[in-house]
Amino acid sequence: MSATATQAKAERAELEAILSSGIFSRSPSLATFLRFICERYLEGNTDGLKEYCIAVEALKRPPDFDQKKDAIVRVEAHRLRKRLADYYQNEGADHPIHIEIPNGQYGPRFVYKQDEGGKRPAVNPAPKMVSSPEAENSPAADAARPRTVRNFKTRLWITGIGFLVVAICALVFWHGKRTAARQGEVWHGRMPSAIPIDFRMLAGYHGPPFTDRQGRTWFPDAYYNGGISVPLPDHRSYQGLPDPDFAASQRVGDFEYNIPAAAGSYEIHFYFVEAQADDAEGPGAKLFNVLVNGKVALDHIDPLSDAGAPKRLSSRVLNDVSPGEDGLIHLKFEQQGTPPNLVGLEILATPIGKIRPVRIVAAAHSVIDSAGNSWMADEYSVGGTLVDRKNIVADESLKSLYSGERFGNFAYHIPLPPGKYRVTLYFDEAYFTDTLPNARIFNVFADGVTLLRNFNVMKEAGGPRRALIKTFENLEPNAQGKIVLEFVPVANYAEINAIEVTRMN
Repeated sequence: MSATATQAKAERAELEAILSSGIFSRSPSLATFLRFICERYLEGNTDGLKEYCIAVEALKRPPDFDQKKDAIVRVEAHRLRKRLADYYQNEGADHPIHIEIPNGQYGPRFVYKQDEGGKRPAVNPAPKMVSSPEAENSPAADAARPRTVRNFKTRLWITGIGFLVVAICALVFWHGKRTAARQGEVWHGRMPSAIPIDFRMLAGYHGPPFTDRQGRTWFPDAYYNGGISVPLPDHRSYQGLPDPDFAASQRVGDFEYNIPAAAGSYEIHFYFVEAQADDAEGPGAKLFNVLVNGKVALDHIDPLSDAGAPKRLSSRVLNDVSPGEDGLIHLKFEQQGTPPNLVGLEILATPIGKIRPVRIVAAAHSVIDSAGNSWMADEYSVGGTLVDRKNIVADESLKSLYSGERFGNFAYHIPLPPGKYRVTLYFDEAYFTDTLPNARIFNVFADGVTLLRNFNVMKEAGGPRRALIKTFENLEPNAQGKIVLEFVPVANYAEINAIEVTRMN
């Protein structure tokens, strides 16, 4: 590989390292800006670095964009410079290559670090001007130089090349290790020509198919057009996930999915997450629409407001969705504020007017009950603590639902399409004995409406380690498309073992 090709490879690796670091997770427009100008620079396309091209091609401004009236490129460039400066003062400080955007310019500059003095001269700096370059570098001039000088320069040149090779190798290894740890190998398999009855996909993920702790398989990102893949930092700490590695990445930008599906009816689950609380773009900037087959199905979605906090999974569900005449389900994510984002997509074949029952056990693993029904491992939960329970109910037909418990002050945000639902709650007092009959008392609310007040599981069940089942009917999702079940302590902590939600109409 030539020195130029090696250098370009290292510079591209640095670009990918920055984009993969998560510094643009809240500002995907800056990630798009940076990728656009770096790609044009590396291609040698200087025309692509003009303000108009950046506005129209990278920032999706209309063709009649007028840079005298719209300062979007200058504003975004200023923000990008600040973000890069922050990155290289912290996480990227030890990178062998830094990317800068000089003031008054849009073209990037790749700067190499040196060990001595902490200086970082630009790549390929302009040569020192001399009166006659040909004479300066002629064989006669070289022969006239003292041998020690020529040997020193040779050793210096070899040392510089050696340092460059080591730096490039270190950068490639560092970035490769980060990428492998985050996403694993890139999958080169084929996606189905028509999705199966149950189809699940992780947006922005490009590794092999992923099987979660529920035993469900999620395909890598496919069938998309537009947007970019953005990793989510510290994703294992997010709340409400069906699996700790579920939300490792997302697709961000103006994008769409055109998914091949057999004729029939489907329910679609959309999964979103916002990684940070601050809203650098201004009020209402997170809003976006989701269009299904050309019609607005989800209007002004705000994942952060829906979830109630950053780093918390939010989901919306649609039912009775059918493919268009072309055999495709068309999903378009349309920007209203900042670009839309998507973590995952679930498409399940379901009869018209129906949805799949939601069955959740407060445990780290899914279970099959005595009737053959599958219950999901704990998800949609916010707050509280998940624990295993050994002192469980004696009824063999129910034991699978009581092997775990969530306790504390917590809630479940269960996404559902409009309709009326039956909610069944499963309780068991497995911690306190009958010597402390009033040790645990709590309230249960559904979207703010009281379901149980001053509820004492042991008292109503007639003792500890006895199953207690409570059923409530005609509950409806709130304006955000969720039934929010809150468990609020009165004495000690609230607890729950399992939750079942079925549609009534």
